[in-house]
Amino acid sequence: MSDLMRMTGLISGMDTSTIVGALVSAANYKTTKLKNQQTKLGWKQEAWKTLNSKVYSFYTGALSEMRLENTFNTKTATVADASIASVSVDSASVIGTQTLAVKSLATSGYLTGGAVSAGGSKATTGTKLSELGGFSGSVTVGVAIGDDTKNVQLDDSMTIAQAVNEFKKAGINASFDETNQRFFLSSKDSGADKNFEIIGNAANKAALQSMGLYYTYTTDSDGKHIYDTSESGSSVPVKVQGTDAEIELNGAKYTSSSNSFVVNGMTIQAKSTSATGSVTTITTSRDVDAIYDKIVDFFDEYNSLINEMDKLYNADAAKGYDVLSEDEKSEMSDDQIEKWESKIKDSLLRKDDSLSTLINLFKNTMAGTSKSGDSWSTFGIATLGYFNAADNEKGAYHIDGNSDDENTKDNEDVLKKMLASDPDRVAKFMTEITGNLYKGLGTSGLMKSIENTRSVYKVYNDKLLQKEYDKLSEEITKQEKYVSDMEDYYYSKFTAMESALAKLQNNSSAISSLLNMR
Repeated sequence: MSDLMRMTGLISGMDTSTIVGALVSAANYKTTKLKNQQTKLGWKQEAWKTLNSKVYSFYTGALSEMRLENTFNTKTATVADASIASVSVDSASVIGTQTLAVKSLATSGYLTGGAVSAGGSKATTGTKLSELGGFSGSVTVGVAIGDDTKNVQLDDSMTIAQAVNEFKKAGINASFDETNQRFFLSSKDSGADKNFEIIGNAANKAALQSMGLYYTYTTDSDGKHIYDTSESGSSVPVKVQGTDAEIELNGAKYTSSSNSFVVNGMTIQAKSTSATGSVTTITTSRDVDAIYDKIVDFFDEYNSLINEMDKLYNADAAKGYDVLSEDEKSEMSDDQIEKWESKIKDSLLRKDDSLSTLINLFKNTMAGTSKSGDSWSTFGIATLGYFNAADNEKGAYHIDGNSDDENTKDNEDVLKKMLASDPDRVAKFMTEITGNLYKGLGTSGLMKSIENTRSVYKVYNDKLLQKEYDKLSEEITKQEKYVSDMEDYYYSKFTAMESALAKLQNNSSAISSLLNMR
């Protein structure tokens, strides 16, 4: 609306605003129609975004998984003696029975220090090292972890807590037990390569003895440490060597720094050692139930999607329903407004060409046969047929014998039997058909980017819809200016008329005054 001063019918007594409103009503009506059209288009964009998100999720999730052969190679394994080990398998594991013996479990290097003495008093983490008999001055203690040795600098002014922290900095676990008056040191990880040793020598012997940490060892021909504590006196530490775990699988030996072994698609977790000379068995088989459940889940998602698309395409027309004005909303409850607008929103994709193309891609691809001539019915999977299926559910597939499907649960379970007897045939068919649908939807198919029309991974012409929305914004702006200009024009005419009448009135008053003077 212009800033032009608009005079109302002060002289004429006319309802100028109402008259001008009537004169521009046709133009205002066109503005309202454009705004309503844009509102509906915005709702349509949101409807497509929501549906596209579901299609894309199906494409990257259930559909993508079902087209892969590994989906049908899911396997399961059990250990005859579950106290010895547990096992999990992937698709690369070998079906059959294997023998297993756990020879040893992985251990961490562990040093239990000898009891310390603090001049007859109990040592605490705040006790200084100088209070431990025999510790004087500064010493360097080597901590060897595998092939790496780090030096720990200790001096008699340190507290036990500070000494503990220095050992931690060297890469091992360390603590002091005030109840038992002992240091405890251990490797951070298990296995021979993570084992640690405290390097004792003539320079640090007295200091380590005062802390209960001095020990010596020799190495035998097998590389094993033989510990000698004869020089430790009354403060005797106990050192346990970090070792690898060892198993024999089908007679072959495997070692691991942890108790977990990964061999040919199997992950074996050793729990305890086998009795001498005894073995247990690992039995691996195809996991029919897991594969069956994946197929059921696939069709649950597929059916939900195709049914929703059919419902949107076959929706009732919203004849007689238009976008509500603010005045109309003010006279309705929130529930009434929601139902009114839902009627419009539910019909936005009715008979939509893009949706029709999408639905046809799904139905035609899924209805196809494989190169070998198999179809879904070969495996006990089919739609209910045109006359038996409910409205907007005619494209949904049902699995015979599926206990969760009221329509087909009493039929013979063909799919599960074929998964057990001829799994490769099931896999070959399903990967071929779902692979065709995946390709038809993909970036070389329906979700291909088209310049100025469609973005990648969209199944509708999002760019065209946005252009249409932007064009309406321009038209609305132009129409609103046209209405404003029209109002200004009419108000200027009425303002001129009011001014003329005011002058006429003034002239009449002057003449009357002159006549009265005579």
